[in-house]
Amino acid sequence: MRPSTLFGFGMAAVVVTLSGCGADTPSHAHTSAAPRAASAGQASVSADVRLASRATAEVATLASSLRVADAHMRMLTAHTGMLWGYRGNHFAMYETIDGGHTWKPVPLPALPTDDMSAYGPGGAHEVTAVIDSSAMWSLVSVSHDQAHIWTTKDAGRHWRETTLPLPAGTVQFAAGQWMAGRLGFMLFESDGYNGVAAKYLYRTENGGGSWQLVATSTGGLPHNGVRTAMAFAPNGKTGLLAVVDDLEKTVLVVETNDGGLHWQPTSISLPSGIVAPPSIELALAGPGEALQLAIEVQVGSASELLVMNSSYGSSWDVAEIGVTHLEAMCASPAGDLAALEDKSGQQTWMVSPDGGQTWYTQPAQGLPASLADAASVSVSAPSPSAFFLVALDARLAASLYASSDGGDTWQPLG
Repeated sequence: MRPSTLFGFGMAAVVVTLSGCGADTPSHAHTSAAPRAASAGQASVSADVRLASRATAEVATLASSLRVADAHMRMLTAHTGMLWGYRGNHFAMYETIDGGHTWKPVPLPALPTDDMSAYGPGGAHEVTAVIDSSAMWSLVSVSHDQAHIWTTKDAGRHWRETTLPLPAGTVQFAAGQWMAGRLGFMLFESDGYNGVAAKYLYRTENGGGSWQLVATSTGGLPHNGVRTAMAFAPNGKTGLLAVVDDLEKTVLVVETNDGGLHWQPTSISLPSGIVAPPSIELALAGPGEALQLAIEVQVGSASELLVMNSSYGSSWDVAEIGVTHLEAMCASPAGDLAALEDKSGQQTWMVSPDGGQTWYTQPAQGLPASLADAASVSVSAPSPSAFFLVALDARLAASLYASSDGGDTWQPLG
């Protein structure tokens, strides 16, 4: 199963792809040493750092010089968006204002290195992006029981670094979300040894000036599994967290209606006879306490996509469809579901306007059959008619495609 970058209701559900690389990754020296906070749980915030003088006017086409391993993309509109990943051992970030045809480097603060080119993603200093709008972004890195969070509110001209002490044994960032610039959530977890991964949810109400630990695995969050998806609704209160338990081959789901302070477990029905760990393809929280999950499971030699809809605290309705080789899935701002499936070398575009009850399929014209061999494929929709896709090959090099007609036809970018 391929990991997916999922977006819906105007939010990013992280993209990390939420599972890391299986290879052991050595520790790297932290190139931006920040002092540990004096007291646990209280963030240490540095002064703003002006970076305008370091910015470059270089504008590149994808084909000429944009080389980013482990690429992730967040298009905010049909024309503007962000792309980030690694060039060698350095985190890189780009922005576009012409629908992905040309990209301009974003000025960045001093960030730790992580040798993605040699070891793949998931190192001790891996940097992850959490995007809120065209101006506000955060970069997150974890090492030595600390989270380093760099936040800009003016599209990279100034960055503020926050050092957040974490509980002992916390080694990775799992998910994050910003909402309207001030309310934010960050989820961290331990390494998942023997399938156990303690989770810690932090919340800020002042744009990252200070963070509060609001929930842990001893107080409502799942304790097992490391492939985690999290989403909060626009009201900032209704939320959903789902995590795959690889050992039990199931998905653990908890819900909140008070902004993450308290979580209640919920029961979802998966088919019997699952032969491999499930994959969470979509996790959304929307207006009116609406919750949605899309999970792919393998039963025997067949794969099934389960689309589940609920309102907070109520039972989940389940729609089921058989799939051959699901590659990526997303939701449009209008709430329509879209998915890309490989059927015997034919790229097929699937759309559902009713929460997964009914699906319409057609060939995805312009997408190469070679996508079936990609290491990962992610697709997102900044508008009901605009879709963008990023595919990584076996060496984590990216190819980008765009559709301006709702997925009927696709064109390569760059």
